[in-house]
Amino acid sequence: MKTIIGLKEQISNDLRNRLNLSDDKLKKTLDAFSGVLAAQFKLAYLGLEDAQRNLYPDTADTFENGGSLNRLGRIYLNRDIRPATSAIYRVDVTGVEDSVLRSGLTFKSNEDSENAGKLYILENEYTLTGTDDLITIRSIGGGLDYFQDDLNNLTITEPVIGVDKTVVINKGAGGSIMQEPVSAETTQEFRNAILNAIQLEPQGGSKADYRIWSSDAAGVRFVYPYIKDSDGGTVQIFVESSGSGGVPTQSILDDVEEVVNFDPDQTRPLQERSRRPIQANLEVLPVDPVGVEVNIIGLVDSSTEIRNAIEVNLISFLRSIRPFVDGADLLRNKNDILYTAKLQGVVTDVLSADNFFNDFNMLIDGVTQTSFIFAREKIPNLINVNYL
Repeated sequence: MKTIIGLKEQISNDLRNRLNLSDDKLKKTLDAFSGVLAAQFKLAYLGLEDAQRNLYPDTADTFENGGSLNRLGRIYLNRDIRPATSAIYRVDVTGVEDSVLRSGLTFKSNEDSENAGKLYILENEYTLTGTDDLITIRSIGGGLDYFQDDLNNLTITEPVIGVDKTVVINKGAGGSIMQEPVSAETTQEFRNAILNAIQLEPQGGSKADYRIWSSDAAGVRFVYPYIKDSDGGTVQIFVESSGSGGVPTQSILDDVEEVVNFDPDQTRPLQERSRRPIQANLEVLPVDPVGVEVNIIGLVDSSTEIRNAIEVNLISFLRSIRPFVDGADLLRNKNDILYTAKLQGVVTDVLSADNFFNDFNMLIDGVTQTSFIFAREKIPNLINVNYL
């Protein structure tokens, strides 16, 4: 891409040569004229670059940034980028009979709860019976920041006569109406789903099909379909969620099973929405994160800033090491082996020239390894970086 200065000089030189002008003739006029044209040409160059970039999903910008990625998603996936979803929980309430919880009452997660300080709302008024009272609350925001463990405590944010201020999440009660929160789909995840829809050819039940079908479930980062060992009639789909750690909730696993069996696109005729081949049994299972531990020995500068940069780089790199699914992944993209040498290079990348370490080793599930293959349900998970 040419710069404005480069365009200005090119225009000015071209005019001088064509008009046979010396450098001192009309210099100021030519400079002004060339500068105006250069700025206009620069805008035209930028416009052309933007239009070209947004022709293809691997480079297109999102709608918010003036791009066409969302439109490409509607064409190839029949959907937009998925937003974060709210959490819906059942909670046990203790209080006196006929006490009233008003519509719009809010609850706050306690400091000893996971994701403390998050707000949840009661959308419908509830009158206590005094025995086994359960109410349904929804998180005010969406995403995994609003996830709560079973039996976590929440506190009512205002006094309610006849009602204990502390309530307890009870996921086991009325499970059919509960909803686990799901993080918003990232731009890169949306982009990858579009590319898969374009590149992977539907084949009526191939490994690629299971990957395409599973992308219709919210909260899914990748799936790894395999034939079950010693059972050729069963397809096992190992699901990795887009959340931290990659282990999906049961609701995500249920959603994957549902979309693999049946296309969620309700605009299509019913007879065209079935997916899973009739002869195939299906098992939808979570991935199994394998603990990766790194020992960095004799690092000269191990300040907090350096440590944080190393950890961020390691986590980012490990997210690219994933099982290879023959028949659904291109061989050139195969990246299922974790090598100590590569991991060491990831650490070195964030260090300055005068900062170094004396030795480095990698442990997989507590055992020192120089390389490790991640296959089927196994994915790497950084559990610790030790500075020795």
